[in-house]
Amino acid sequence: MKDKIGIYGGTFDPIHFGHLNLAIQLKEKHALKEVWFCPARVSPHKLDKQAAADSRHRLEMVATALVPVPEFKLLYIETQREGPSYTVDTLRFLYEQEIKRALPRQLHLLMGDDQLAAFLKWKEPEQIVQLAPPLIGCRQENCRWEAGEDPISQAILRGMTVTSIMEISSTEIRHRIAKGLYCGHWVPEKVLDYIQKHRLYSKDIY
Repeated sequence: MKDKIGIYGGTFDPIHFGHLNLAIQLKEKHALKEVWFCPARVSPHKLDKQAAADSRHRLEMVATALVPVPEFKLLYIETQREGPSYTVDTLRFLYEQEIKRALPRQLHLLMGDDQLAAFLKWKEPEQIVQLAPPLIGCRQENCRWEAGEDPISQAILRGMTVTSIMEISSTEIRHRIAKGLYCGHWVPEKVLDYIQKHRLYSKDIY
């Protein structure tokens, strides 16, 4: 049986316990060997709005947050590539690397159920589900999908996984930090230390 690798993309501006919680639950429920976090340089869903922290800082925050979990790895692919960070381009690159291995691993795209509504509007969703069948963490009441017979709908239906969801917003975290409010219940301590050291999100303009 192939080892399974989870690919978790996002802006991570900043990374928080909601991201980590989802990754841990999907890793354990689907016996993933590793989870690779892949911060986006430019989110294609936010082309009109730059990330509040530049990619260098976001990479450092993710790296800091992943230290306690050896199975969590950091990928630099999207931050090293110019232009929008399209998931299908990243998965295609990773897939091509895997098929060169003696023992290729099965890739899976990790998602929260909040991304489902927009998924069909992503670039080449039919290719995404072929390259890395999605695993979707969803609340019990949201774990339903009006599945058609098309490959995308069927792949989503197979990947839906009941998880506990932590309602945490990176936007709200940035607002709280700008106001000097406590965020230790949402963000790992060492990530908060990094934010404070580099004075990230110090102005409430996000």
